[in-house]
Parts: sequence; structure tokens; C-alpha cells
Amino acid sequence: MTNTSKLIALVGLASLAPFASCNDPLKVSIPDIVQPGQLGDSASLATVKAGALGDFSIAYTGDHPDGSGGTEGVIMYGGLLADEWINSETFPTRIEVDARTIQVTNADVDLWFRRMHQSRNSAEKAAAQFAQFAPTDPGHAEMLAIAGLTYIFFAETWCSGVPVSHLDASGNINYGAPQTTRQVLDTAIARFDAALATTTDGTMTAFATVEKARAVLDTGGFAVAGALAATVPTSFAYVREHSENTDRQNNGVYNGNFPDQRYAVADLEGGNGFRFRSVSDRRTTWRVFLDQTGDTLTGFDGSTTLWTQQRYGSRKTSITVATGVEARLIQAEAALQAGDTLAGGQFLAQLNDPRTTRRTRPRHRSAYYPLSPPRISRPRAASGSCYSLSGRGGCGSRRTGWETSVVWSAYRPRVATEYPSTRCSRPDHTSRSILQPMVPT
Repeated sequence: MTNTSKLIALVGLASLAPFASCNDPLKVSIPDIVQPGQLGDSASLATVKAGALGDFSIAYTGDHPDGSGGTEGVIMYGGLLADEWINSETFPTRIEVDARTIQVTNADVDLWFRRMHQSRNSAEKAAAQFAQFAPTDPGHAEMLAIAGLTYIFFAETWCSGVPVSHLDASGNINYGAPQTTRQVLDTAIARFDAALATTTDGTMTAFATVEKARAVLDTGGFAVAGALAATVPTSFAYVREHSENTDRQNNGVYNGNFPDQRYAVADLEGGNGFRFRSVSDRRTTWRVFLDQTGDTLTGFDGSTTLWTQQRYGSRKTSITVATGVEARLIQAEAALQAGDTLAGGQFLAQLNDPRTTRRTRPRHRSAYYPLSPPRISRPRAASGSCYSLSGRGGCGSRRTGWETSVVWSAYRPRVATEYPSTRCSRPDHTSRSILQPMVPT
């Protein structure tokens, strides 16, 4: 054999060597990607929990709603529906929410609806895995409390008839019957009770307790809610942290308002909305910026002044989820319902308590110095943290005693979110008018 022939033979053998050592040349190992089959044991609990918290952050805060991309969370859409925000936008999907004329074909609302269910499902699956492998770990209580909070969001921001489905071990959907607002709140309370039964951790106990009080308050149980809230210290804060690493990790409230310019801070919206701008208050500070030409910066629509909130100042600012100040306002509302409003009584005492309780971590910019009754104090204290609909008596919590026409702007009589096409495409769906009554039940 000539030298040339030998060289050709060696090259041929060398080119076949990689295939001889691999049964499937298209099967590639990706060591930095966690596969579903790797998430079923005790070693994966931290990863499962992190995923559930990430899903919750998207459902709660959103990420980067810059037009047709990104996702709004319940803070933005709930606040838009409750006139905490106004749209500074051209996209009809957000304008519909602001005007309370939401269509069943609204793709952005559909995405928000699915993100909320994704968060609920992730938290409940994570809780089940903790129950199996580490039932007393604080993460178990945290996942149960997160699941309970998503049920509160469904009750407060969506109409009665919330569909609650679950995935089995094979990934198949088990469709559940649509739940009334009261049933959804009862489920939330059950999740918080389960969380409290599994933990002695102080932070998780306070988290589950204050949110249980919120759910009980939504059912009209003022005295019980007040008693629960009384056990939560004013200094308590449970927050979700954000970063600038990826859009998914961004603070979506900051993005939606300032960089994306889709939302602006409202003021007297519809004639009877809250005075978020016209009354100065350090809890709801705002700014107006000038563009490069010296003109007032406007939103994406080119005409609405971009009133910019100052509570969350960057993509990495943490967002409050539950606080001790929330507990004090629940107590104040319970005292108000009981008629305990005289000087020296609980109503004024609970409103004034946060004024004397300094925060040890200023970045948790929750409620400061509440000076007024719950209907007035709550919008400021909980601005940017998904409490607007609850405080105004939305579909899930008409407990204020105020007529709808007094509390809500007169765009439309509907004061909760319409269900999107995803919900109406369920195989057990028969009639939207039956499954989603506009009056809470």
C-alpha cells in the first residue's frame, strides 16, 4: 500500500471514530439545564422552590411589558382596573382593562390569566414535594402561602366562576369545576391553615397569618381577621427580590411604568378615583421627567404625561408582597366595622401604629404614616402591591359598604376581570353567563 493510500485510510478511520463511540450522534448532554425527570427527589427541593417563586414573580410583578412582548402581573392589571394606574398606551388590550371593556379575545389578559394559574400550579406542586421529603422545612410553608395568595388574587381580581384545574403525574389536565368567589377564598384560607400547621418559622408564620387575615376579611369576617392580624408585628415584611440579569428577573412594575412607558400614575381617575398625585404623600411619590428637547416626557401614546411612580426605582428593586402594616390596616378596618372609632380606640391606634414603627430595611418601602381611614389609607399604604381592588371592594370583596358608583369610575358597571378565551375553551365550558356572574357569590 502506498503512503498516500495509508494516509487516506487513516483519515477515514479517524472520521468514523466519533460515531463509533456514540450510539446517537444527535443526543447532546446539556449539564446546565435541569430536566423534568431530575426534579422528583429531595435534592431538587431548592430548585423546585426557586422555579415556583420565579413563576409567582411573573404572575405578581410581571417582567417587561414593552408592547406585544412581556407580561403584566396582577399589580399592573389589578391596579389598572382599580384606577391606581392609567394607560399611556396605544395597544387596545391594555386600554380595554383601563376602560373595563375587556373582550374575551384579549390576548394580554389571557396571558396574565395563564401566568396566574402557572404560579398556582407550581406552588402547589412544590408544596406537595416538600410534604413528601421535608414537611417541616420553612420552604413547605412558603409554597403553601404562595399558593394561597394566588387564590386571593383570583378572588379579588376575577369574576366569580374561577376554573381551577390540576396536572396529574403524567402532565394530563384534570379539569375542575368553576369555583365561586367564596369557594376560592375558602381554598386560600385552607392553604394558609396548612402552612401554619407545618412551620414554627417566624417569617413564614407571619406571612401565612396576615394573608389568611386578608382572605377572611374578604369574606366579611372582620372580627376574626382583626384577631389574626393582631399577631403579626408591624416590622414584618415578605418581599420578592429582583435583578437586572434577565427580563424574567426584572421588576415589572418599574419597567411597565418608566422604561416601557405603558402605564402612568393615576389621579382622580373617572372623577371619583383616588388622589394619588394631587395630594402630596410620601407613600405615593411621583415625578415627571423632561425629554431631550425639554418637553414633558409622555407615555408610549405620545400624549399622556408619563407620571412616574418613585416607590420602585429600578429593575432590581424588591417588591413587597406582605407586610405588618397590612396587618395594622386589617385591624383598623375590623375596628371601624365594630364602631370602635373614638379617641383612644383601636381604629385610630392601628392607623397610627406604623407611624411610630421604623423600618429596619428602607428598601422595603411599604406603608408609612397612615393618616386616614382604611379606604383612604390603604391605597397609599399598599400602592404597587396588589391591594387596590380589595380596598375598593372589587368583585371578590364588596365589604366596604360604599355604593359601586361612589368608589368606581363610571366607565362600565363591571368591576372585575372578564375571563379570556383560554377559560372559555375548556371542554366543560357551557355558558359564560352562567359560569362567570358579575355579582360575587
